[in-house]
Amino acid sequence: MQVLAADAPSGSGELLIMNDLPVYKRGRNKIQEAIEEAEQKKRKNKIKNRISAAKSRARSQEHTRFPEEKVEQLRNENALLKKLLSLEAAAAERLLEKRQRLKLKS
Repeated sequence: MQVLAADAPSGSGELLIMNDLPVYKRGRNKIQEAIEEAEQKKRKNKIKNRISAAKSRARSQEHTRFPEEKVEQLRNENALLKKLLSLEAAAAERLLEKRQRLKLKS
């Protein structure tokens, strides 16, 4: 944190430059309060940034997890469809054999 003291315009007190923003305060207690406010604001911003980063990581993890679940679901569906197709093919083959036997008998 950058803190510079200089005379304020019209002699109204001290000019503090904190986080690139000028802050006018009078007296030592006011200066200390301004410094503490700036530090408290900095701590709040750090906490907000940590929360935001955690949310971002969770969203990113969700984006990677969804496709993995979708792939697994599609694999299962594909296996089921292959099984149904083989059953249909077997049923069609049996039907053809049955028709051929009927033709031979007649």
